[in-house]
Amino acid sequence: MYVMIKRLFFIFLIGISVLQASQEDPLNLEVERAENAKIKDMIVVHGMVLYGKIIDVGQEKLSFRLLYSTGVSRFAYKDIDAISTQYSYHISFKRMDVVGRIEGIEDNKEYLKVREGKDLRTVKISDIDNLVVSVNDDPSIENVIRNKIPYISGNINFGLERETGSNQKNTTNALLNLAYKKAEHEVKLYVDYEFETTETSTTPKVENKDELVGIVTYQNHFRNDLFWYGSLWANYDRPRQIQNRMAPSAGFGYRYKFKKERWIEPVLGLAYVRTKYVDEMLYPDKKFAAVATGMNWKFQADDFLYMNSVILDGFIMYYPSIENPGEDWIFRANAGITIPLFEFFSVKFLYTLSNDSNPDPAVGNNKSTTKLLFGFDF
Repeated sequence: MYVMIKRLFFIFLIGISVLQASQEDPLNLEVERAENAKIKDMIVVHGMVLYGKIIDVGQEKLSFRLLYSTGVSRFAYKDIDAISTQYSYHISFKRMDVVGRIEGIEDNKEYLKVREGKDLRTVKISDIDNLVVSVNDDPSIENVIRNKIPYISGNINFGLERETGSNQKNTTNALLNLAYKKAEHEVKLYVDYEFETTETSTTPKVENKDELVGIVTYQNHFRNDLFWYGSLWANYDRPRQIQNRMAPSAGFGYRYKFKKERWIEPVLGLAYVRTKYVDEMLYPDKKFAAVATGMNWKFQADDFLYMNSVILDGFIMYYPSIENPGEDWIFRANAGITIPLFEFFSVKFLYTLSNDSNPDPAVGNNKSTTKLLFGFDF
């Protein structure tokens, strides 16, 4: 009886909804939609007028959220005939900041016309470091922060695993990437942490992983794509007997830029490596000067298969000792595939390889890790 009453009540609600919908004037609905469209951004693509909101200005495509849609569409600039925004945007480029409305696209679709007060500014799309809605149109805390620090971007990723039963395992992975870019100055921070314990009914809890890697790098692009850099790489890996290790380095590099989000950077310099081991009595501290070689890369492909975009990025670093390269060295490789799922959420596949001159024969020189992480982008 109770089930029957629930079904009848559900049918009643559906009937009320259908009746109300049938009584709404289609013309009024269309007028309401048109009024809503007036306060939105507008782009014209192949003669078709689209309303919504600009989300991002990429190197090749404009990210646009259509009115009444939760997804983000990307349109090539060559296909855009006109742009007009009702939102004001905070645009950061070449040490300058402009807050205004976008009124057009010109010069072979390479420049945006921005109205700042009574002045009309022209901004080259490839020079834009960041674009966010101004606080006047979006006073949310998140947007205020993005306006205060427009030159900072990054992501934070997490991975957790828990196994129960006769074998108990707990694994935690955390990855942080931060980047500050303004004109020729660029600062990057990379932090990677792994921790894992295992325990069985017959064995005590054992720490299989307890590793932290941190890299902070400053680059000064003093001549187009040529830059000098200073970097500090540090880590500890207790299960592999490394209490702490630091390797400051400095040198020069060149960015081979195919597009704004597609580049590769070989670097060459000098480094000084200092390692302190867990068992100081068995393994004394090791110090050596090294040649600092490495390579960083990023490749972003939009509209790849059924995905809006895919990002391939990573780095390789090899620090062989100047005096005894066959005895002392450090090698790290990191390769990732990032798939953005929503505007601020992504999934990341990450592979890391470590190879160094570890003195403990039980530990060995090689270690590799494959991870699946979920992250938040900002």
